[in-house]
Amino acid sequence: MDHSDGGRPNRSRLRPELREMLEAAEHAGTLSNDQLGVVRARAASELSLAGHWDLKDDLAPPLTFTLGDPAIRCRLYRGGDAPGTMLFLHGGGWVVGSLDTHDGAARALARAAGCSLLSVEYRKAPEQPFPAGLDDAETALRWVIAEGAGLGLSSERIILAGDSAGANIAAALALRARDRGIPLGGQMLIYPATDLAHESPSVDEFAHGFFLSRATLRWYIANYLSGADPTHPEASPLLAPDLSGLCPTLLVAADHDPLRDEGRAYAARLTAAGNAVTFHEWPGTTHGFMIMAGITPAARELIGVMGAWARHVWG
Repeated sequence: MDHSDGGRPNRSRLRPELREMLEAAEHAGTLSNDQLGVVRARAASELSLAGHWDLKDDLAPPLTFTLGDPAIRCRLYRGGDAPGTMLFLHGGGWVVGSLDTHDGAARALARAAGCSLLSVEYRKAPEQPFPAGLDDAETALRWVIAEGAGLGLSSERIILAGDSAGANIAAALALRARDRGIPLGGQMLIYPATDLAHESPSVDEFAHGFFLSRATLRWYIANYLSGADPTHPEASPLLAPDLSGLCPTLLVAADHDPLRDEGRAYAARLTAAGNAVTFHEWPGTTHGFMIMAGITPAARELIGVMGAWARHVWG
Protein backbone atom coordinates (compact mmCIF):
# COMPACT_ATOMS: atom_id res chain seq x y z
CA MET A 1 0.00 0.00 0.00
CA ASP A 2 1.27 3.44 -0.93
CA HIS A 3 0.86 4.87 2.54
CA SER A 4 3.43 6.26 4.92
CA ASP A 5 3.48 5.75 8.68
CA GLY A 6 0.22 6.39 10.47
CA GLY A 7 -1.80 5.34 7.42
CA ARG A 8 -1.33 8.71 5.74
CA PRO A 9 -1.13 8.68 1.94
CA ASN A 10 2.37 8.85 0.50
CA ARG A 11 2.24 11.65 -2.06
CA SER A 12 6.00 12.01 -2.51
CA ARG A 13 5.88 11.01 -6.19
CA LEU A 14 2.99 13.28 -7.12
CA ARG A 15 3.53 16.45 -9.11
CA PRO A 16 4.06 19.23 -6.55
CA GLU A 17 1.00 21.22 -7.63
CA LEU A 18 -1.28 18.19 -7.23
CA ARG A 19 0.25 17.32 -3.89
CA GLU A 20 -0.38 20.88 -2.68
CA MET A 21 -4.00 20.76 -3.88
CA LEU A 22 -4.67 17.52 -2.02
CA GLU A 23 -2.99 18.73 1.15
CA ALA A 24 -5.01 21.96 1.06
CA ALA A 25 -8.25 20.03 0.64
CA GLU A 26 -7.27 17.73 3.49
CA HIS A 27 -6.44 20.67 5.74
CA ALA A 28 -9.76 22.34 4.91
CA GLY A 29 -11.69 19.18 5.76
CA THR A 30 -13.30 19.07 2.32
CA LEU A 31 -16.08 16.48 2.16
CA SER A 32 -16.05 13.82 -0.55
CA ASN A 33 -19.01 13.32 -2.86
CA ASP A 34 -20.22 10.22 -1.05
CA GLN A 35 -20.30 12.28 2.17
CA LEU A 36 -22.12 15.16 0.48
CA GLY A 37 -24.85 13.08 -1.14
CA VAL A 38 -26.20 13.42 -4.67
CA VAL A 39 -27.67 16.94 -4.61
CA ARG A 40 -24.82 18.67 -2.81
CA ALA A 41 -22.20 16.69 -4.73
CA ARG A 42 -23.63 17.92 -8.02
CA ALA A 43 -23.64 21.52 -6.83
CA ALA A 44 -20.09 21.23 -5.53
CA SER A 45 -18.95 19.70 -8.80
CA GLU A 46 -20.34 22.59 -10.82
CA LEU A 47 -18.64 25.14 -8.58
CA SER A 48 -15.27 23.44 -8.31
CA LEU A 49 -14.71 22.20 -11.86
CA ALA A 50 -16.33 24.64 -14.27
CA GLY A 51 -13.64 27.31 -13.94
CA HIS A 52 -10.52 25.17 -14.22
CA TRP A 53 -9.76 26.15 -17.80
CA ASP A 54 -8.85 29.75 -18.63
CA LEU A 55 -9.18 29.79 -22.39
CA LYS A 56 -8.20 32.60 -24.68
CA ASP A 57 -8.68 31.53 -28.27
CA ASP A 58 -10.53 32.47 -31.40
CA LEU A 59 -13.06 29.64 -31.41
CA ALA A 60 -16.66 30.58 -32.06
CA PRO A 61 -19.04 30.21 -29.11
CA PRO A 62 -20.35 26.64 -28.93
CA LEU A 63 -23.89 25.74 -29.94
CA THR A 64 -26.02 24.13 -27.20
CA PHE A 65 -29.10 22.19 -28.29
CA THR A 66 -31.12 19.04 -27.58
CA LEU A 67 -31.57 15.89 -29.61
CA GLY A 68 -33.44 12.61 -29.25
CA ASP A 69 -36.38 11.52 -27.10
CA PRO A 70 -36.02 11.83 -24.18
CA ALA A 71 -34.22 15.06 -24.96
CA ILE A 72 -30.44 14.93 -24.55
CA ARG A 73 -28.65 18.24 -24.03
CA CYS A 74 -25.55 18.57 -26.21
CA ARG A 75 -22.93 21.20 -26.97
CA LEU A 76 -21.12 21.53 -30.29
CA TYR A 77 -17.63 23.02 -30.50
CA ARG A 78 -15.98 23.95 -33.80
CA GLY A 79 -12.23 23.50 -33.48
CA GLY A 80 -11.33 23.10 -37.14
CA ASP A 81 -12.05 21.22 -40.33
CA ALA A 82 -10.66 17.77 -39.53
CA PRO A 83 -12.39 15.04 -41.59
CA GLY A 84 -14.11 13.51 -38.59
CA THR A 85 -16.30 14.25 -35.59
CA MET A 86 -15.53 13.64 -31.94
CA LEU A 87 -18.26 12.52 -29.53
CA PHE A 88 -17.29 13.49 -25.98
CA LEU A 89 -18.72 11.95 -22.79
CA HIS A 90 -17.88 13.76 -19.55
CA GLY A 91 -16.78 12.12 -16.33
CA GLY A 92 -18.32 12.41 -12.88
CA GLY A 93 -18.97 8.90 -11.60
CA TRP A 94 -22.20 8.63 -13.64
CA VAL A 95 -23.73 10.85 -10.91
CA VAL A 96 -22.18 14.34 -11.18
CA GLY A 97 -20.60 16.33 -14.01
CA SER A 98 -22.16 18.18 -16.91
CA LEU A 99 -21.52 20.05 -20.12
CA ASP A 100 -20.36 22.95 -17.96
CA THR A 101 -17.90 21.09 -15.73
CA HIS A 102 -16.12 19.86 -18.86
CA ASP A 103 -16.70 22.90 -21.06
CA GLY A 104 -13.09 24.07 -20.96
CA ALA A 105 -11.62 20.63 -21.54
CA ALA A 106 -14.01 19.96 -24.43
CA ARG A 107 -13.20 23.31 -26.01
CA ALA A 108 -9.46 22.74 -25.65
CA LEU A 109 -9.76 19.23 -27.08
CA ALA A 110 -11.73 20.45 -30.11
CA ARG A 111 -9.00 23.01 -30.74
CA ALA A 112 -6.15 20.51 -30.24
CA ALA A 113 -7.75 17.97 -32.58
CA GLY A 114 -8.87 20.61 -35.06
CA CYS A 115 -12.32 19.07 -35.21
CA SER A 116 -15.99 19.47 -34.49
CA LEU A 117 -16.70 18.00 -31.05
CA LEU A 118 -20.14 17.12 -29.72
CA SER A 119 -20.28 16.95 -25.92
CA VAL A 120 -23.19 14.90 -24.58
CA GLU A 121 -25.00 15.44 -21.27
CA TYR A 122 -26.28 11.93 -20.79
CA ARG A 123 -28.80 11.04 -18.07
CA LYS A 124 -27.29 10.39 -14.66
CA ALA A 125 -27.73 8.01 -11.78
CA PRO A 126 -29.32 7.36 -9.40
CA GLU A 127 -32.44 8.82 -11.04
CA GLN A 128 -31.55 7.18 -14.36
CA PRO A 129 -29.21 4.25 -13.65
CA PHE A 130 -27.39 1.90 -16.02
CA PRO A 131 -27.82 1.68 -18.97
CA ALA A 132 -29.59 5.05 -19.43
CA GLY A 133 -26.40 7.06 -19.92
CA LEU A 134 -25.07 4.53 -22.41
CA ASP A 135 -28.37 4.56 -24.30
CA ASP A 136 -28.14 8.36 -24.56
CA ALA A 137 -24.60 8.11 -25.88
CA GLU A 138 -25.75 5.68 -28.56
CA THR A 139 -28.63 8.00 -29.46
CA ALA A 140 -26.16 10.87 -29.90
CA LEU A 141 -23.86 8.70 -32.02
CA ARG A 142 -26.70 7.64 -34.28
CA TRP A 143 -27.86 11.27 -34.53
CA VAL A 144 -24.42 12.37 -35.76
CA ILE A 145 -24.52 9.64 -38.40
CA ALA A 146 -28.11 10.29 -39.54
CA GLU A 147 -28.53 14.03 -39.06
CA GLY A 148 -25.18 15.56 -38.22
CA ALA A 149 -24.57 16.65 -41.80
CA GLY A 150 -27.16 19.37 -41.25
CA LEU A 151 -24.67 20.98 -38.87
CA GLY A 152 -21.68 20.16 -41.02
CA LEU A 153 -20.65 17.09 -39.00
CA SER A 154 -18.89 14.21 -40.71
CA SER A 155 -20.22 10.74 -40.02
CA GLU A 156 -16.97 9.16 -41.20
CA ARG A 157 -14.42 7.92 -38.64
CA ILE A 158 -16.18 9.24 -35.55
CA ILE A 159 -13.94 9.19 -32.48
CA LEU A 160 -15.46 8.52 -29.06
CA ALA A 161 -13.78 10.27 -26.14
CA GLY A 162 -14.44 10.34 -22.42
CA ASP A 163 -12.86 10.61 -19.01
CA SER A 164 -13.56 8.35 -16.02
CA ALA A 165 -17.25 7.39 -16.07
CA GLY A 166 -17.49 8.97 -19.51
CA ALA A 167 -14.67 6.71 -20.65
CA ASN A 168 -16.57 3.73 -19.25
CA ILE A 169 -19.57 4.71 -21.35
CA ALA A 170 -17.38 5.32 -24.40
CA ALA A 171 -15.79 1.88 -24.06
CA ALA A 172 -19.21 0.25 -23.73
CA LEU A 173 -20.49 2.23 -26.71
CA ALA A 174 -17.56 1.02 -28.81
CA LEU A 175 -18.59 -2.56 -28.00
CA ARG A 176 -22.20 -1.80 -28.94
CA ALA A 177 -21.12 -0.11 -32.15
CA ARG A 178 -19.06 -3.14 -33.16
CA ASP A 179 -21.92 -5.52 -32.42
CA ARG A 180 -24.49 -3.36 -34.23
CA GLY A 181 -22.39 -2.66 -37.30
CA ILE A 182 -21.62 1.01 -36.64
CA PRO A 183 -18.10 1.87 -37.84
CA LEU A 184 -15.94 4.09 -35.64
CA GLY A 185 -12.65 5.86 -36.20
CA GLY A 186 -11.34 5.39 -32.68
CA GLN A 187 -11.89 5.71 -28.95
CA MET A 188 -9.97 7.82 -26.43
CA LEU A 189 -10.39 6.47 -22.90
CA ILE A 190 -8.97 8.66 -20.14
CA TYR A 191 -8.55 6.86 -16.78
CA PRO A 192 -11.55 4.65 -17.54
CA ALA A 193 -13.56 2.52 -15.13
CA THR A 194 -13.58 -0.85 -16.87
CA ASP A 195 -14.49 -3.37 -14.15
CA LEU A 196 -17.34 -2.53 -11.77
CA ALA A 197 -17.46 -6.04 -10.33
CA HIS A 198 -13.98 -6.30 -8.82
CA GLU A 199 -11.51 -4.05 -7.03
CA SER A 200 -7.96 -4.16 -8.34
CA PRO A 201 -4.88 -3.68 -6.13
CA SER A 202 -4.66 0.01 -7.05
CA VAL A 203 -8.07 0.60 -5.44
CA ASP A 204 -6.48 -0.43 -2.14
CA GLU A 205 -3.17 1.28 -2.88
CA PHE A 206 -4.85 4.65 -3.41
CA ALA A 207 -7.88 4.08 -1.20
CA HIS A 208 -7.83 7.58 0.26
CA GLY A 209 -6.02 10.86 -0.21
CA PHE A 210 -5.69 10.86 -4.01
CA PHE A 211 -8.75 12.82 -5.25
CA LEU A 212 -10.92 9.73 -5.91
CA SER A 213 -11.30 7.56 -2.82
CA ARG A 214 -12.35 3.94 -2.57
CA ALA A 215 -15.46 4.98 -0.63
CA THR A 216 -16.49 7.49 -3.29
CA LEU A 217 -15.81 4.99 -6.08
CA ARG A 218 -18.02 2.41 -4.39
CA TRP A 219 -20.74 5.03 -3.93
CA TYR A 220 -20.62 5.98 -7.61
CA ILE A 221 -20.83 2.36 -8.73
CA ALA A 222 -23.72 1.56 -6.38
CA ASN A 223 -25.67 4.56 -7.68
CA TYR A 224 -24.97 3.72 -11.30
CA LEU A 225 -25.77 0.03 -11.17
CA SER A 226 -28.72 0.30 -8.76
CA GLY A 227 -28.90 -3.48 -8.58
CA ALA A 228 -27.88 -4.28 -12.16
CA ASP A 229 -25.36 -7.02 -12.84
CA PRO A 230 -21.87 -5.52 -12.39
CA THR A 231 -20.36 -8.17 -14.68
CA HIS A 232 -22.46 -7.11 -17.68
CA PRO A 233 -19.98 -6.20 -20.45
CA GLU A 234 -21.69 -2.84 -20.99
CA ALA A 235 -21.06 -1.99 -17.33
CA SER A 236 -17.64 -3.66 -17.15
CA PRO A 237 -16.04 -3.70 -20.61
CA LEU A 238 -12.96 -5.46 -19.20
CA LEU A 239 -15.16 -8.51 -18.58
CA ALA A 240 -16.50 -8.71 -22.14
CA PRO A 241 -15.78 -12.21 -23.47
CA ASP A 242 -14.73 -10.89 -26.89
CA LEU A 243 -12.77 -7.66 -27.39
CA SER A 244 -11.71 -8.31 -30.98
CA GLY A 245 -12.64 -6.13 -33.92
CA LEU A 246 -12.70 -2.83 -32.03
CA CYS A 247 -11.59 0.55 -33.28
CA PRO A 248 -8.10 1.99 -32.56
CA THR A 249 -7.74 3.04 -28.93
CA LEU A 250 -5.86 5.68 -26.98
CA LEU A 251 -5.97 4.75 -23.30
CA VAL A 252 -4.49 6.94 -20.58
CA ALA A 253 -4.08 5.96 -16.93
CA ALA A 254 -3.00 8.17 -14.03
CA ASP A 255 -0.31 6.52 -11.94
CA HIS A 256 -1.82 7.54 -8.54
CA ASP A 257 -5.40 6.50 -9.35
CA PRO A 258 -7.60 3.74 -7.89
CA LEU A 259 -8.59 2.96 -11.50
CA ARG A 260 -4.99 2.63 -12.72
CA ASP A 261 -4.85 -1.16 -12.76
CA GLU A 262 -8.12 -1.69 -14.62
CA GLY A 263 -6.94 0.81 -17.22
CA ARG A 264 -3.73 -1.16 -17.62
CA ALA A 265 -5.70 -4.39 -17.81
CA TYR A 266 -8.10 -3.09 -20.46
CA ALA A 267 -5.24 -1.84 -22.63
CA ALA A 268 -3.57 -5.25 -22.32
CA ARG A 269 -6.74 -7.16 -23.22
CA LEU A 270 -7.48 -4.89 -26.19
CA THR A 271 -3.94 -5.43 -27.46
CA ALA A 272 -4.13 -9.20 -26.95
CA ALA A 273 -7.36 -9.24 -28.96
CA GLY A 274 -5.55 -7.74 -31.95
CA ASN A 275 -6.64 -4.12 -31.70
CA ALA A 276 -4.41 -1.09 -32.27
CA VAL A 277 -3.75 0.40 -28.83
CA THR A 278 -1.71 3.38 -27.66
CA PHE A 279 -1.27 3.35 -23.89
CA HIS A 280 0.14 6.07 -21.64
CA GLU A 281 0.48 6.05 -17.87
CA TRP A 282 0.84 9.67 -16.80
CA PRO A 283 3.48 10.09 -14.08
CA GLY A 284 2.78 11.99 -10.89
CA THR A 285 -0.94 12.42 -11.52
CA THR A 286 -4.24 11.54 -9.89
CA HIS A 287 -7.65 10.65 -11.20
CA GLY A 288 -9.34 13.68 -12.72
CA PHE A 289 -6.23 15.56 -13.81
CA MET A 290 -7.54 16.16 -17.34
CA ILE A 291 -9.95 18.81 -16.07
CA MET A 292 -7.48 20.48 -13.69
CA ALA A 293 -5.84 22.87 -16.14
CA GLY A 294 -5.98 25.64 -13.55
CA ILE A 295 -3.89 23.48 -11.22
CA THR A 296 -1.53 21.32 -13.25
CA PRO A 297 0.17 21.62 -16.66
CA ALA A 298 -0.44 17.89 -17.04
CA ALA A 299 -3.99 18.69 -18.20
CA ARG A 300 -2.81 20.64 -21.23
CA GLU A 301 -0.09 18.08 -21.92
CA LEU A 302 -2.75 15.36 -22.04
CA ILE A 303 -5.09 17.38 -24.26
CA GLY A 304 -2.18 17.89 -26.66
CA VAL A 305 -1.53 14.15 -26.85
CA MET A 306 -5.23 13.46 -27.40
CA GLY A 307 -5.44 16.04 -30.16
CA ALA A 308 -2.36 14.68 -31.92
CA TRP A 309 -3.69 11.12 -31.70
CA ALA A 310 -7.04 12.14 -33.20
CA ARG A 311 -5.35 14.02 -36.03
CA HIS A 312 -3.28 10.92 -36.78
CA VAL A 313 -6.41 8.74 -36.91
CA TRP A 314 -8.02 11.15 -39.34
CA GLY A 315 -4.85 11.39 -41.40
